[in-house]
Amino acid sequence: MVESILGGLKGFLDAVVDTALNVLPISPFTEHIDALAELPYLGYLNWFVPVGALVAIGTSWLVAIGIYYAIMIILRWVKAIS
Repeated sequence: MVESILGGLKGFLDAVVDTALNVLPISPFTEHIDALAELPYLGYLNWFVPVGALVAIGTSWLVAIGIYYAIMIILRWVKAIS
């Protein structure tokens, strides 16, 4: 019973995500990202400034802040905090 409900929910969410991906445009930044990949000194720069680690840390921080604000908004709607 529960498995069929979860399977149906998963199918619904898959359909929603597929529809959203089909509606949204392709990223306008792909040509700029491809141009950056061709830079000959990018590997040396990445050795001194770990860009991948900085992006991962920044993304984690933004997700944490987003979750915090989402919880604060929900709690204000419920009137749990003022």
